[in-house]
Amino acid sequence: MDIRSCTTVTKRWFSIGLGLLIAGLPLAAPAIEFQPPKRGMPGRREGGGTRDPLACVRGKPSRLMALLPTTNLGLTVTDYPRFFWYMPQTKAKLAEFTLFEVDENLEDRQPVYQTTFNIAGAASGGIASFQLPTQAKMAGLKVGKDYRWTVSLICDPSNRMRDIEIEGWVQRVAVDPKLTKQLTRATVSDRIQLLANNGLWFDTVTTLAAERTAHPTDPALKTSWTELLQSIQLDAIADQPFIPCCQK
Repeated sequence: MDIRSCTTVTKRWFSIGLGLLIAGLPLAAPAIEFQPPKRGMPGRREGGGTRDPLACVRGKPSRLMALLPTTNLGLTVTDYPRFFWYMPQTKAKLAEFTLFEVDENLEDRQPVYQTTFNIAGAASGGIASFQLPTQAKMAGLKVGKDYRWTVSLICDPSNRMRDIEIEGWVQRVAVDPKLTKQLTRATVSDRIQLLANNGLWFDTVTTLAAERTAHPTDPALKTSWTELLQSIQLDAIADQPFIPCCQK
C-alpha cells in the first residue's frame, strides 16, 4: 500500500480521456442530461459508517459522496479510468482508495489495487479524483467485467471501524465503432454530449472535469457541469471546487 502526498491535479488531466480532449477549443454549453444504464448495483454512494461523523467531517454538505449515477454503476471504455468523489471538510489526515475484482455473485475476491493518500492539504473539501495508474502492477479493467471501488476517510487510524466509506461500481465496455467515428469528428462540447447520451459515465465526467479545470471561468462549462450533476441528483455539490488531492 502506497502513501502518497496530495499533488497538483491540473497537468495530469490534460492527458486523460482516450484522446477526446482538444485543449483551448471554445465550448458552447450542451444541454447535458446523462443517460445511465438501466442496470443498478448495490452499495451506497453517500458515506456513512461512523457513529460520530461530526468528529471527522463538517461543512455543507457534510457527507462523503461518490460521483456516480443513482444506479451506483458507471460505464467506461478506458482500461484505467479516473474516479471522482465529493470530499467534505474533514479532520481526517488519510483517505484510502480500493478497487475490488468480484465473482459472479458480485462478492469481493480480492483487492486488485489499493492506495492510501495524505489528504491533510485538502481539509477544506471539494471534488477529488484519482486515476488508476498505468504504471501500477495491475492489468487494466477487462471488458464486460464488474469491479467494486471504495473510498474511505480514515477518521481514526487506530480504529478502522470509524471510517466513513462510499462504494460504487465500474464496468468497462467495448468501444462502439460508430461512436468512435462520431467522436473523432465532433467538437469537444459535442463529444461530452455524445458520451453522456451513450451512458459512458466515467468518460463523460472525466472529459468535462478536465475542460472545467483548464477553463475555470468559462460559464458554458460551469452550466454543463451543473446540468450533468443535476441529471444524477447531485446538484447540491455542483458549485464545489476541484481540489488538488489524491493524485499519483
